[in-house]
Amino acid sequence: MNKNNKTVGPMMNRRRFLSTTGVMAVGASAALLGGGLFAPDSFAAQQIGKDANATLLKMARDIYPHDTLENKYYSQVMDPMAKGAESDPELLKLLSEGVAQLDKVAMDKFGKKYAAIAKETDRVAVLKTIESSPFFQKIKGALMMGIYNNPELWPRFGYGGSAWEKGGYINRGYNDIDWL
Repeated sequence: MNKNNKTVGPMMNRRRFLSTTGVMAVGASAALLGGGLFAPDSFAAQQIGKDANATLLKMARDIYPHDTLENKYYSQVMDPMAKGAESDPELLKLLSEGVAQLDKVAMDKFGKKYAAIAKETDRVAVLKTIESSPFFQKIKGALMMGIYNNPELWPRFGYGGSAWEKGGYINRGYNDIDWL
């Protein structure tokens, strides 16, 4: 909804999707850059492949759709998972098989791999079919923690940070919100 309480096209669908996948929260890590969710030279990216890595990035952006955030913010929160996949064959298997499952559902529904589906609403429909899977929950949880607890991003979301140290929100920010 916008400030005039009118429904805004696909944003409502994305918001509804977000509300079914959990409440946003906290956590961030070191920055990586590349053409996928993991750094291209990471063990995980090399093991799951370039296409699967790009699919993970597209998936991440569809789960938490912030069009103004650069890819690096999605990628940086996945660094611990990429590092974990180096020593945890089960995690690597979860990622590899999860991307394969995502692509299979996309092929069954739309005749193309997930990353090749042009319409975001179609990709979200694919995600809804796997949202209860451990793979989806693992990616969603890591992103939720990493994006929404990144102090560098708080101003972009209109959040001024913790207020209890400064006397609480009654005298600091309570009347400043314009999105409610």
